[in-house]
Amino acid sequence: MSIENMSIQELESMESCIPEVGGFPSRVMAATRGYDTWISKLYSDIDHIIKRCIFPTASYRQNDPEDRYNVDIANTLSTMGYQAHHDKWKNGHPDIVVESHRGYQWIGESKIHSDYNYLLEGFRQLTTRYSSGFIAQNHGAILIITKNRSIKDLMSNWENKLISSEYSDVAVQKCTIDDDCFISTHTHQVSGSEYTVRHIPISILFNPTDKSARKNKA
Repeated sequence: MSIENMSIQELESMESCIPEVGGFPSRVMAATRGYDTWISKLYSDIDHIIKRCIFPTASYRQNDPEDRYNVDIANTLSTMGYQAHHDKWKNGHPDIVVESHRGYQWIGESKIHSDYNYLLEGFRQLTTRYSSGFIAQNHGAILIITKNRSIKDLMSNWENKLISSEYSDVAVQKCTIDDDCFISTHTHQVSGSEYTVRHIPISILFNPTDKSARKNKA
């Protein structure tokens, strides 16, 4: 069978052999398989953007504001076929909103890390203002942009800060997708149901010590 006559599902099974399709078939099929599958695919694509697009350009991003990252992520998701928006009104201006015609919704709130209280403000914005916590709208993320030398220390400290905050019922678990991330769940104040947040570090550390890098800095 030629590629022109393949169904989306058939193309999905051959994605690894056909890079030209750019993951489109699996994105289409993920949406048909339910909200949780759609979320998993979305996170796979967000991780790809962070690791393949943002970190490799860290040297150019040392003075960028938060919105540079939000625009880059939202626009790249849009080119992948998602209904992704930056600064779309949701009882305020959440940094990134991704939606689907099926009613699915995910919200990401990004913060350039300065201190852990600032991260906690982002968590409050996400969970008490922007999100509803309703069915198929009960996942979001905190995107932590950082120049810290140790991502593991940063995330451990942030996890402890979140656990000791006013969110008394928050539960934390490891992220099965990426060890550098973690997952938190708590009861959403609007829906009264469980709301899940993935906490994602975005490293822009750039402090090379090789000879050519030192010469370029001079």
